[in-house]
Amino acid sequence: MRILVLILNIFCLATIAAQPQVLTEKQLGNQRVWNARLCSDDTLRQLFASKNLSYPPKFIYWRVFKKEKQMELWAADSAHHRYKLVKTYNIVTLSGTLGPKRTEGDFQVPEGYYFINQYNPYSNFHLSYKVSYPNKSDSILGTKGRYGGQIFVHGDSVTIGCLPMSDRIIKELYWCNIQAQNNKDTNYHIPIHIYPCRMHSGNWSYLKSFFNFDPVRLEFWRNLQDGYNFFEVMRQPPRLVVDPNGKYQVKY
Repeated sequence: MRILVLILNIFCLATIAAQPQVLTEKQLGNQRVWNARLCSDDTLRQLFASKNLSYPPKFIYWRVFKKEKQMELWAADSAHHRYKLVKTYNIVTLSGTLGPKRTEGDFQVPEGYYFINQYNPYSNFHLSYKVSYPNKSDSILGTKGRYGGQIFVHGDSVTIGCLPMSDRIIKELYWCNIQAQNNKDTNYHIPIHIYPCRMHSGNWSYLKSFFNFDPVRLEFWRNLQDGYNFFEVMRQPPRLVVDPNGKYQVKY
């Protein structure tokens, strides 16, 4: 009986570990993903080699800056290594203004701490992957029952609240994510953290000059500053919890 239980446990663990690999194989069964691999694999391999990073990537992390319309790709060879900047990508366009998304139909790109929770090779915008909005903070601070959703990083050049990256660039981003997800367990989530801007002193002067009439928004950004500062010093994506008031707290 003990041998049977042991065999069943081993089988279950093997099944769990294989799930991302199965996902990757299914993704490559789609012609768009196959083309993305053909178009971007060599480029990504060279990029990671230039940073002395393993390829396929082990751990990756995305930072988005709305004011600058930029998305950064960071990577590390283990969860405990300091992350290195691999590449900065330009976002085609953004709807809304600086500030978090608080209700359905406000055209806002969310701000806060998220992860990638869905891949869509059948997207109307070539390829896309979903940002995990609304998170717990959004659920506390947003309009109850009307948070909105369906926030994607996608191809093409049109958007309402999403992050369009052009068809050429989305191939590279999408394949990079699929590679990093490969061989990880199902609890592994690729983080994507979205900020109003690079939160240095010059941009803070800009934020205060344009949004001094909105103390709630400024206080929200001061809260985001903690996670931003943590990464700037530690070069590790911050681990966060959300308190009952919807504020992020960095776990040290």
